Amino acid sequence: MSRRYNNRRIIKSFQTIAPGKLLPGMILTFNYSEVGVTDPRPILSYLYTNRKNKIIEGINMNYLSMSKIDKYFDVIDFKKGITGKENLISLKEAYFRIEISNPKHRSAMTTERFYNTVVKADKYFQQAYRSYKLSKLSSLKVINIQDKYIHIPGGSALD
Repeated sequence: MSRRYNNRRIIKSFQTIAPGKLLPGMILTFNYSEVGVTDPRPILSYLYTNRKNKIIEGINMNYLSMSKIDKYFDVIDFKKGITGKENLISLKEAYFRIEISNPKHRSAMTTERFYNTVVKADKYFQQAYRSYKLSKLSSLKVINIQDKYIHIPGGSALD
């Protein structure tokens, strides 16, 4: 079983979002109420929604140490992933997102490629990968993380 950390200190700000507006690469937090759950307030690097089963998937960053969170963003940077702030879905404020291809903004980094090149790069990333039932989560929020934990290639942001 993986060790759980309290990584709330990586949160700079957050804003409420509807499940239908989620984009791969967003960092989310929410309340999760399922029997036997060990992390009722995950910080999820969101990758995918299985609409048929109504499940969201991604890496729960509360199962990564701070050094592994740094490594996660280093691996994204090494694999030519782009990170930064954007506002493709017209929220009140721009939000942080890893640029993963979606219907609103195409990218060479697809969800499948991200999983195969980043998530599989480290056993701890794989162990932190989780699935959550949409019906069991509430207070869904998109997060802006502290700048010191992100690496923006060339100092540029998404746009």
